[in-house]
Amino acid sequence: MDGWIGKLVDLALGGMPGVAAGMVPENLKRQWLERLSGHDPFKTIASNEDLVRATRLAWIEAAQDVLAAVRRAANNPEWTGERALIEVFQPLVEDCLAAMRDHALDRQQHPGETPVDRHLHDIMRGSVEATAPGDDPNIGASVPHDFAAVLADLTGWSTTEIPAVYDHLARAFDELAFAAFAELLKDPGKYPQARDAFRITMDHVTRDIASATFGAVQGLDIRLDQLVATLDGPSVFQVGAARFLDHAPQLARDTAETRVDVAEVLRMVSQDESVPLDTLRAILSGMGESADDFDTDEIGWRLADKAQAFKTLINRLHHVLNDDPVVRDLRGQAVEALRRGQFSQADAHLAAAEARDLDGLDNVDAVERQRRLSAADNRAERGAVARMRANPDAYREAAAHYSKAADLARPADDKAAFTYDMRNASVLRDLSDEFGDDGALLEACEILKRLRSQSLRDRAPQDWAGVQNNLGNALAILGERESGTVRLEQAVVAYRAALEETAQDNAPMDWSQTQYNLGHALQALGERESGTAHLEEAVVAFHSVLQERTRDREPLEWAAVQNNLGNVLAILGGRASGTAHLEEAVAAYRSALEEWTRDLVPLDWAMAQSNLGAAMQALGERESGTVRLEDAVKAYRLALEENTRDRAAPEWAATQNNLGNVLAILGARESGTAHLEEAVAAYRSVLEAWTRDCVPLDWAMAQNNLGNALLTLGERESGTARLEEAVVAFRSALEERTRDRMPLDWAMTQNNLGNALQALGEQESRTEHLEEAVLAYRSALEERARDCVPLDWALTQNNLGNALRALGEEEGGTARLEEAVLAFRSALEERTRDRVPLDWAMTQNNMGNALLMLGERESGTVRLRESVAAYRSALEERTRDHVPLSWAMTQYNLGNALSILGEREGCISHLEDALAGFLSALEEWTPERFPHYRTQMQEKIAACRALIDEMQGRAG
Repeated sequence: MDGWIGKLVDLALGGMPGVAAGMVPENLKRQWLERLSGHDPFKTIASNEDLVRATRLAWIEAAQDVLAAVRRAANNPEWTGERALIEVFQPLVEDCLAAMRDHALDRQQHPGETPVDRHLHDIMRGSVEATAPGDDPNIGASVPHDFAAVLADLTGWSTTEIPAVYDHLARAFDELAFAAFAELLKDPGKYPQARDAFRITMDHVTRDIASATFGAVQGLDIRLDQLVATLDGPSVFQVGAARFLDHAPQLARDTAETRVDVAEVLRMVSQDESVPLDTLRAILSGMGESADDFDTDEIGWRLADKAQAFKTLINRLHHVLNDDPVVRDLRGQAVEALRRGQFSQADAHLAAAEARDLDGLDNVDAVERQRRLSAADNRAERGAVARMRANPDAYREAAAHYSKAADLARPADDKAAFTYDMRNASVLRDLSDEFGDDGALLEACEILKRLRSQSLRDRAPQDWAGVQNNLGNALAILGERESGTVRLEQAVVAYRAALEETAQDNAPMDWSQTQYNLGHALQALGERESGTAHLEEAVVAFHSVLQERTRDREPLEWAAVQNNLGNVLAILGGRASGTAHLEEAVAAYRSALEEWTRDLVPLDWAMAQSNLGAAMQALGERESGTVRLEDAVKAYRLALEENTRDRAAPEWAATQNNLGNVLAILGARESGTAHLEEAVAAYRSVLEAWTRDCVPLDWAMAQNNLGNALLTLGERESGTARLEEAVVAFRSALEERTRDRMPLDWAMTQNNLGNALQALGEQESRTEHLEEAVLAYRSALEERARDCVPLDWALTQNNLGNALRALGEEEGGTARLEEAVLAFRSALEERTRDRVPLDWAMTQNNMGNALLMLGERESGTVRLRESVAAYRSALEERTRDHVPLSWAMTQYNLGNALSILGEREGCISHLEDALAGFLSALEEWTPERFPHYRTQMQEKIAACRALIDEMQGRAG
């Protein structure tokens, strides 16, 4: 642990600009800490009595959390042997802490020095573990002056008398105390003087701390030197401290209780897998700091996985290739060391066995061959022992052992060497999967490429197929992490090669697994390409898997394949004009949910519900009703019951965002605002999790979505507050969605910004916002090129036409209106009736509006006749059954055009047609839903009837 020295670096990074903090790699942070090793932050505390008292109170609060955890743990079988001691010792400790608290709060007495202060000093300084991981099952006390030693000083008990559970549950005491201190600073009720003491002390020493901390950076990296030169150290620390105080109390989320949960996980895995607790504790310790990022569920399955590996290793160690009793005894000692969790001793015993095997080995005759293979086996088992520790250094150590084992075995037995090479590739892939080391995965690829020789295929075709499959897996992982498709294409080639030597009849499970892997690679390829060929092939591959992974035989695996099949079908459905693939996707997700039940696999169930929601949403967007959209809302809400923010934050945020999207669509189709308000609330909650500092692009996406929902709300309200909020949201999104970084997303948001500005301009009857809207649309069209994204280009052309029409309405004249008509005609070149019928109809209606306005300002009737033709074209797709409200609006517009045309030409039939259009619209514009429109309509109807009567009177 690096103690509170590390927190100083964290505060510095927290105060740096977001991009700057992200440029400091871990190795530079370590060097930074090493240079700060002489700095003693406790001296800063000791110079202020109130700060001394505050830190003691934080220690006491952290200690009380540990005591509460001990009370809960006393009921666990692991600690029942200590229950009697706990019952005697606990009240004594509680009395001591109460007395210490009273003393700390009594500002009339000098605070003096206590054992707690020495412990705090050790916490702040940090320490390095003195013993190797695994040597002590209770290792992990974060400081040399451990918690039990302080309790011994306070109570007068010896450390050997104090139940071990206290130190065990205080493993994270440094974090617990640090978080308690932060909470104390934020809550004046705990110690009112703490915040002022902290502020005063920080004001006095910030410059010294900043100088020491940033001085330790100099010379580590030229970019960091250039950055620090531009920063004001004290202000950086003050910003970092402010951010820390906002977020640090979250660190105190029952840390001690979490340790109890972990203790329970250890006990259950030990019981279920019949693996000693000492071994499991050593495995958990070997995970190091990476285990802090795991929840208890993940710790549980990782331990269970390692428990299986442990049992396999023990079985292998009992099988000795060399009859030498010394080698046999050394391997037996390695087994006992592993059972005690002493991995370093186990490695030492196996190293001794290997050395004995190799002693005096010169030639490879029959006897020496066996010794060589025994030595290789012992070296390989050293790799297996290292692999148990599950950290990057241990995995690298394991890879080196397997490589050496293969070299030892190769002169004697190609088959054995092949086995060790495959284990080497496997641990390198684990290193990549678990710790993101792409270099390790590339090394694994090179090993596998070397192994796939023609001689291996001739001699052992199944082994060759296994190599090809594993190579495909490695290439697929690399391909998914890269932007291109080369690696994915290579993975597909490897899987297809494997299937040439893997027959369904002879090896059905291997065949189905390779088909499954092939399906994933084809799906990843298809997602990156505009066509559907690879996606169609992925569907075929997943259907092939279902021939072997049947519901009766492997229900959970069958459900997983159904879910993946649904994903591919959903992508295909998104690219097709019909709904067939989307319907198939819904069916596949529903099938998955038949076995992925909430009780059995809650997170998988939630994932399938979320996927089902997305497919329902896509279907609902293509249909006129709201049933599918409401089903999507239900599915998303069900998913959120398991994908909670505390349990699965990334999935929670993504599902909340999707829920907001479907609520926004529902709201857009309905006359009320309830669903739109819910959408806004969903997006705002997402933005609490998707912060700009942590996930800037996701933050920008949520800002864009929030802007769209606010825009729709603003269009339905009389004021402009929502529209102004929408503009702010879109402008925020554009701070991260830059043209250089994300050109198409930038263009999308520019288009949306144009929509909001246009709505603002139309409500305020001001041209400034409309001019800004036109500029936004023209900016969007710089990236939304017709050749690249034709339908998006057409959408923005349509929107540009609307803004130009609105400007033309405000300004007078016909220039803007002529530009609007040109924009609409451009949009219709891509928005064809065959391709996007409703969008085509919308643009026809919008063009009709511009032509009608032109016709009103010109003396002839050409433009009016064109507007009538445009509206009538729109009504060919805007039918009452399909889109009743849009149908009514276009009927109203047609009525306006015909009434003006009829008045100019003195044509009663045009006026009668206009009257019919108004009356038709009135059938959908009910008094409850459209009172304002109905008033306008009644006026139009009355005026039209009066004109008809007047003309008939003149004719008579």
